[in-house]
Amino acid sequence: MVEMETLRNKLEQIIGTPLRIKQLTKQQSESVYNRAELQDSPKFSVNSDGHAGHDHTLSDSVVVDDMIWYPLYSKNGQIYVLEAPVREMSTEVSRLIGLLVSQVRPKADKSVPVQGDEEREIQRFSAWIMEQLDQERGDSEIPDDLELKRRLTGEMIPFLLTCESVHTVDVNRSQLKKLLKSYFDGEVVLVPLRSHEWLILAKKELVIGAGEDKEEENSESETDMSSAFCQGLYELTANEWGGTFHLSVGPSFSPVKWLPSMVSLLRETIFLGRTFHVTEHVHFPWELLLERLIYSIPVDQRRLFLEQAGDHGVLFSDNETLSTLETFFQLDCNVSETAKRLYIHRNTLLYRLDKIKQETGLDVRSFGDAVLVKLTMLLYKVTKRK
Repeated sequence: MVEMETLRNKLEQIIGTPLRIKQLTKQQSESVYNRAELQDSPKFSVNSDGHAGHDHTLSDSVVVDDMIWYPLYSKNGQIYVLEAPVREMSTEVSRLIGLLVSQVRPKADKSVPVQGDEEREIQRFSAWIMEQLDQERGDSEIPDDLELKRRLTGEMIPFLLTCESVHTVDVNRSQLKKLLKSYFDGEVVLVPLRSHEWLILAKKELVIGAGEDKEEENSESETDMSSAFCQGLYELTANEWGGTFHLSVGPSFSPVKWLPSMVSLLRETIFLGRTFHVTEHVHFPWELLLERLIYSIPVDQRRLFLEQAGDHGVLFSDNETLSTLETFFQLDCNVSETAKRLYIHRNTLLYRLDKIKQETGLDVRSFGDAVLVKLTMLLYKVTKRK
């Protein structure tokens, strides 16, 4: 900034002490934050416009080792300061420089939350969630000393987004938050958890709408709307970064009390979805109840069941047959709808089903046999891969 360089030259001439504009490293920036707190100085930060934020009622300088730093501005996420040697500065001169710098420094928009403080609060909140999960305290209530608790009022709908692609290095919180704000058409809470894993909390009305007939809504309609909303969010995210993402969504809940438990459920949902449905990327807990039951069965009992039911490894290892069965079960064993979904003639589908009957002795058009084949197929997926 031209004004800052001009100010530096004039001050240097007046006080006769060498000054320079210095770009801080990330570690040095953290040092500014920490020392500012100890010295009762401003928590220098960056607002959404990329300008420096500060509090005019506090000191505008921070002493670090044998240097004194006067925060100037931020550019591309980097903090710049005016640096001067402490030994060459009297108290009066230091105050004068601080006053002049505060007049030239870009003013922060007070209506915009201070990003530095927000980031630290998000990190504290994330650390608390991880601690509860590690200690298996799913019903822990959010403590009052976490400022984020005030934003988690009423019913909210949780999402968990993960990425396993090398492109994840290009996904940062600010970019993702901007994308989410546009898609949700409102503010959401975005909390990074593990590496390449983000928890998203949105007010219920942002996902399913307020609606004049709210009293007539039932759990089924809510899950339908959440599912459609989640599918759209996945497509937007995947298209934006081109990575391999997985997304899960949970039912509306009160996050103050049950947040760790909900995060655990969403993680389990993504795990089960990836285990049993490898081609899918959006996973819903209400659609994976049977898979959750199957996975809870001990490995030895799974293998014993497969031995008793018959080894249909050749059947389930054939992609065409597996795709036919999965689609058939997904569409409630409806022959006509399955043929349409698979873009094949009805007679072709009947031929495939008859072939399955010949090889297994089970007719999936019969309810009892369909249940047995479905269970066997799920058990085979989770057992034969180990």
